[in-house]
Amino acid sequence: SSLGPELAEAPPSPLADPPSAPPSPARPMSFQQQVVIDCRGHLLGRLASILAKEILNGQKVVCLRCEDVNMSGSLYRAKLKYANFKRK
Repeated sequence: SSLGPELAEAPPSPLADPPSAPPSPARPMSFQQQVVIDCRGHLLGRLASILAKEILNGQKVVCLRCEDVNMSGSLYRAKLKYANFKRK
């Protein structure tokens, strides 16, 4: 008995996993040995929160060009905080 074209089984997609392959084990999404981040042009607080999340997940992080990070808000207050940080 012949099935109509709409009911016929379509050939397997080349992108689909073969049926005999075991499911892949769950892995962290983007865990690498070391993540290098270019800090130039990023906002300080937002960058700090992203870096903290990566570090808490056990990721090793290297920050480059940190001197070019953008600080928003009161410029005078930010300069005072940075000068206080440098004295430590």
